[in-house]
Amino acid sequence: MGFTKHYRTADAMRRAQAHHSWLDRLGLPVPALIACRPRSLELSHIPGRHVAPNDVPASARLLGAAHTAAYRACLHRARLGAPFHLPGIGALEAFTTSRIDRVRQHLEQGSVPAPAFTAKEAAQVLSSAADEPAAFYKDANLRNFLVTQTGIVVIDFDDLTLAPFGYDLAKLILTTAMTYGPLPPRLTTTALDAYNQATEIPCTPDRLRDWLEIHHILTSPYLGRNGYTHSWHTLRPTETRPR
Repeated sequence: MGFTKHYRTADAMRRAQAHHSWLDRLGLPVPALIACRPRSLELSHIPGRHVAPNDVPASARLLGAAHTAAYRACLHRARLGAPFHLPGIGALEAFTTSRIDRVRQHLEQGSVPAPAFTAKEAAQVLSSAADEPAAFYKDANLRNFLVTQTGIVVIDFDDLTLAPFGYDLAKLILTTAMTYGPLPPRLTTTALDAYNQATEIPCTPDRLRDWLEIHHILTSPYLGRNGYTHSWHTLRPTETRPR
């Protein structure tokens, strides 16, 4: 029995299909593709549950391995400040420009509780990543992973962009905290260690802290929806609190 994922346009379906194929080649576990239709994909049904806090280190390890595989395969040629074309897949959006605009908008609206950065500081943090090695961002919120009897499977691949190493990990940690509340002691450090053990481009604790705060800004508008019942500003682990 399969699961059908619908798309608004044929182009969106083809982009998702290409992303699925690319992630599969990188070794990231994804559901098997059964059939393609004009505006939908039929995927194998994967029984499982969403990630819980204790699953975060294993999920982090999976992300680290996939980011390294992508870097070795082609993203070593990418620059985070510019789109990067993947043959047969299309362009991965640049990391910096669109995020700077969105972060500034959220901060200037005053809708982010207790942000760690001003709009200017957030723009500087994002811009400072332009020359860092490139990985990818696939929206690693905890609901885009399934824990199965045989391992963890990634179930979202619709939109991919360029991103620095550690950025997707920060989204995983932050959305887990926003869903479950205070994280177990040292979970953030354990997850970062697991990620770095799987990648040749380690993310430092300070950089992870930067990306957690950027995701806090970008994800705050969803507080109260999608299972996000806790705000990051009340949950920051001691080892990631703003300097």
